[in-house]
Amino acid sequence: MFVIMGVTGKVGGAALEALKQRGIALRAVARDPARAQGLGVETVRGDASQTESLVAAFAGAQAAFVMLVPPYQAQDVVADSRAMAQSIADAVRTARVPHVVALSSVGAHLREGNGIVQVLHDFEAALADAAPSLVFLRPGEFLENWAGVLPAAREAGVLPSGKAALDKRHEAVSALDVGRVAADLLLEPRPGTRAVDLAGPAPCSAQDAAAILSRLLGKPVTAVPSSRELSVAALVAAGLGADYAAKLADLDEAIDAGRLDFPAGGDLRRGTVTLEAVLRRLVGAA
Repeated sequence: MFVIMGVTGKVGGAALEALKQRGIALRAVARDPARAQGLGVETVRGDASQTESLVAAFAGAQAAFVMLVPPYQAQDVVADSRAMAQSIADAVRTARVPHVVALSSVGAHLREGNGIVQVLHDFEAALADAAPSLVFLRPGEFLENWAGVLPAAREAGVLPSGKAALDKRHEAVSALDVGRVAADLLLEPRPGTRAVDLAGPAPCSAQDAAAILSRLLGKPVTAVPSSRELSVAALVAAGLGADYAAKLADLDEAIDAGRLDFPAGGDLRRGTVTLEAVLRRLVGAA
């Protein structure tokens, strides 16, 4: 029995689907099980802030995929996320899960200076030695993050970017690839703790995204820089708390500074889903 957290999201959903195709017995964990109906697997309630619910969800698991979703509206995102991280880690230890794959991020090895990724540094710290076999999956920025600014591309022909250098290519990856690689890693138990870095097929820039959208939308789309103030204001208007929005802006600044590059010599894997495939899917769904 494999247990999967985050099944109503893109990464957890992709991991679940990949494992279903291999005929593996699965248990899906959702804070609201009603949202996870129709998945064709056992579904149970599990809340990252309620350790007992996760202990029950992890009971009897051969392996588990765990993830931490920072609370978007928290006044102190880092503090609240740290408590959730400890809850998940305590549940893994209490349930004695033998093999765990944890969703983390590029830059999670840094104690500070990594924006919102700091919460995943703390997540990794909480999980240290929690299972005999432990993998930290550290993907780059998600390509699907362009979805938030697609309306501006459609309506005004501009693609706002929080990155300073619009032509600089950064490593990014589709959430679908992240889920599929997580599924692969669940099938690769190995004594000890290791980290796996994950990027897409090739680095890409804001200008690359704008060029692709120009073709897909049949109109010129131009990448434009967005100041920190404008970026934070847009994120707050979209429903994020001020602290979370500020830490996302900190993340863009860390990427610009090169602090979130994949370290040399690591276990770097590459997905297969291209930026164009992601944008085509997003445009079609919008």
